[in-house]
Amino acid sequence: MADKLQSFARTGITPDVAGADLSYALKLQFARWKAKGLRATMEVVPYGDRKPQMPQKGFCWQDEKYSHERRFDMGKRTQKYFRDEKCIYTRDSVVGINAIVTDTTAPAGVVENDDYCCPSCGASSKIKELMTGCPFCQTKFLMPDLFPKVTNFYFFEDDSANPKIFKPAVIIGAVLMLLYEVALGVMHQDVSFLFGAPIAMLIGAFLGYMCAAFLYLGYAIYRAVQGVGEVSGSKKAERKLENRMRAFDKTFSFKLFEGQLISFLKMTLFTEDPGNLACFEGTHIPERYRDLIDMSYHGTLSLKGIETVGDVVRMNIGVFLRNTYCVNNRISDKDEEIALWVEKKVTAPTDAGFSIKKVACKSCGGSFDASRRRICPFCQSVYDMKEQNWVITKIGE
Repeated sequence: MADKLQSFARTGITPDVAGADLSYALKLQFARWKAKGLRATMEVVPYGDRKPQMPQKGFCWQDEKYSHERRFDMGKRTQKYFRDEKCIYTRDSVVGINAIVTDTTAPAGVVENDDYCCPSCGASSKIKELMTGCPFCQTKFLMPDLFPKVTNFYFFEDDSANPKIFKPAVIIGAVLMLLYEVALGVMHQDVSFLFGAPIAMLIGAFLGYMCAAFLYLGYAIYRAVQGVGEVSGSKKAERKLENRMRAFDKTFSFKLFEGQLISFLKMTLFTEDPGNLACFEGTHIPERYRDLIDMSYHGTLSLKGIETVGDVVRMNIGVFLRNTYCVNNRISDKDEEIALWVEKKVTAPTDAGFSIKKVACKSCGGSFDASRRRICPFCQSVYDMKEQNWVITKIGE
């Protein structure tokens, strides 16, 4: 997936291994780049000799039809943005690569009546129809063409792995000591001071390195304390959510909830038409997110509140992100926590195969793409997504 994202950054063609929801979020992000007049490139290479982790307890879950597996690896990413063929931003970072891979655990006959988005044209059809020929584009698929798919994917930047302050600090230290020697020579009108310049520069370089080391140590301690707080809060939120939700839905999975939440958030923040996006029922998206061009999930969130009102469960969630903005031709990164309010009908069991690109109308049973419309095209009923999955009702300022 990471390799295929490199091609996506250049062409806008989404990876064929990406699920429908992830592909749609990527298309929205590419459209934001174009609207900003940006062209992007991305290179991801393996970092060190680390091997991908094998699945661990709590990182795999499944229902009677589908399985999900969370996979992790490390890489080194170079992200660049161009405007008018001029590079205006470069970021080199060591990243954790997180992916949720969805596969089918059931025989073809069990899942063939499930709705699925055609990998060729994107239209929603039955799996058995795609295997005999998509009704819309006539493309035929085998089950291995449809599964497995990457249904959620994000990079987490590891600041500690690639400090960038040492080289500038060494150069600045050496230059300052050189200027100091020159100033002494001018003040004493003695050129012999210049003969000590090489030694002074070495001393300056060493002092610059030591200053950078102390600054980096302080930053590392700060990030560690911050990270421990985020991880601790996220683990607490995970336990509380699973305990609370499993009273209503025994199949509830925090990892699945987390992945869907990040996908829906990406769609909401990158879309230009939130009024037709079924996963967002709010009235307002903060204006600053119109300048958002990339978002990296920290892998942590906080639970600020949870309540049940009638048959609806409501949550206030804090999501920790590193966001990239483009404002007035200037690109900058910002670590921030976005406050979200989400809700869902407690009577709706977890659907591991849910996709906003192929929802089922409760009134007539028709399947359609709810990323582009809220009204069922078959019976004209208003589609309420919280009867099947989580929806975002508010995004904090």
